[in-house]
Amino acid sequence: MALQKFSKSVDGTIPIQPLLYNDEELSASQDGVGIYDGLQKSPLHQSGTVHVTSQRLFYIDVLKKASRSFYLELSHVSQTDYYAGLFTSSPKVTLHLSSDNFVPEESTQTGFESWECEVCAYRNPPGLSPSAARICGLCGVPRSLPGKTSSSSVEIPQSNATSSLPSSASTSVLPKHPREPSLITCPACTFLNHPSMRACEICATPLPKAAGDPHIAKSIPATRPATPGFDDNDPDSKTIKLSFRRGGDKAFYAALKRSLKGRAWEVAPSNVANDGVRSGISGIMQAVETSAQNRDINMSNALEDLEALMAKAKDMVQLAAELNERLTASSTTTANNPYSSSLSLLSSTSTEPEEATFIRSSLSQLGLQMENTPVTLDMMKDEREWMEQLARELANVLQGSAKANLPSSAGGGMMKERGIIALDEVWGGWNRARGVALIPPSTFLQVVPLLPAFTNPTITSRSLNSGLAVLHTPPYSRAAFAARVCGLLALAGPKSTTEIAQEEGMTISLTAEMLNIVEEDGDVCRDDGRCVIQENSKDVLVLGEVNWWANLFLGYTWDGQQ
Repeated sequence: MALQKFSKSVDGTIPIQPLLYNDEELSASQDGVGIYDGLQKSPLHQSGTVHVTSQRLFYIDVLKKASRSFYLELSHVSQTDYYAGLFTSSPKVTLHLSSDNFVPEESTQTGFESWECEVCAYRNPPGLSPSAARICGLCGVPRSLPGKTSSSSVEIPQSNATSSLPSSASTSVLPKHPREPSLITCPACTFLNHPSMRACEICATPLPKAAGDPHIAKSIPATRPATPGFDDNDPDSKTIKLSFRRGGDKAFYAALKRSLKGRAWEVAPSNVANDGVRSGISGIMQAVETSAQNRDINMSNALEDLEALMAKAKDMVQLAAELNERLTASSTTTANNPYSSSLSLLSSTSTEPEEATFIRSSLSQLGLQMENTPVTLDMMKDEREWMEQLARELANVLQGSAKANLPSSAGGGMMKERGIIALDEVWGGWNRARGVALIPPSTFLQVVPLLPAFTNPTITSRSLNSGLAVLHTPPYSRAAFAARVCGLLALAGPKSTTEIAQEEGMTISLTAEMLNIVEEDGDVCRDDGRCVIQENSKDVLVLGEVNWWANLFLGYTWDGQQ
């Protein structure tokens, strides 16, 4: 019946998404569906899930997914009917199928194999629908079906035929080697084009149709026995019904109608024009140009969206600043009002601070709590003034200011209690304080050299031997740190790296790097205790630690004698 002719088997154990083509989209799904083959129920398809896509209808059986699942091309559907159901009868959707565009299964392409174009040698990727797989994705030349070669035949002379064949056969048609199709000569540039080309591959001139070879006889069409029990004149033999036992029929039918109206199986690929002339070298060049234009358009649209987002972000920052100023002014006015009654004071102290705290905490979570608007380039006349304003803003972030919006405690800076800090930590903290007006690393590195002019005490940058860049105050310069370490060793004796780190309030790794620089200058020398194995009371072997001593041989020059 209709299922036997129009449906194709599919492995239902595979999820539905991997079964789709690359240019196919899933529209709707519904479980609890049975299938009618014509007017009769299909006994093997009474409990399953149906999926409708832009090009096909899938049925995945619940009991035997591998053997009873199938799909139906929507291109076969010529008409649909909807029955809402009555009493015990379930809603049904009837699909009227047409065999006008029916293609035998052996001549169709699955779309899940790659193929090479005979004209441009482009390897077309797998996963496309049959309509898209029939045309080359680069040059637009139609794909020649495998085995679709013009089979030539030759007639046997009458004398030879009568001598070697029975008398009932006067002539015979014998196959010989397939003959290559003739090339088409361009009437403008005389280039020999492939028979599949509609326009010249060199000059894009329309080509004349290839004339048939009069010496080639048509092959005898292969006869195919009719399918038993299938009558083309019987309308019931061309219908399939979907019976919805668990509802969902209306939404599924609407999605089915949209897919049938879209007719995605007839949409030509994007690289082929409607007139079908784009092919060959000119088609490839035009496809490359179109791809470049589409890429430029997409980039322009993306930048427009980014600019719109930045504009909205600026409006949100301005609104947050105005709201914060109003809250501050309102609380200040209430606190300074001498005529407010005790009841109003109690109500203001009990409700207004909670509301203000809630609003400000919400703004802080959104990253919009900014008491002063961050400096941006569009606010300044030139780039030099912008750099100076950025350096002044960074100085407030590092050393603390009433206007600096910091994630730490109010009125404090990142270097309020620290004399040295890594450059990446400063960049992250500054961008967090600026909210949405972020500073790129290149701009940050241009601002750092301007810090000494806007900081007190002066903050300068320095690079250690490992490549780590830091910002430090004068007590942590090379000479000041070396003098302080030498004084500590002279008064308290040798110290380990850990003890010096605790004394300076720095990390052990940073202290070790700075001590290596002091050692290079010859101010201290090390006693590497890591080479000595010590034993503690529990008979556990432990390694020692590096101890630092003051260098007592400063100013001496060895003469080479012992």
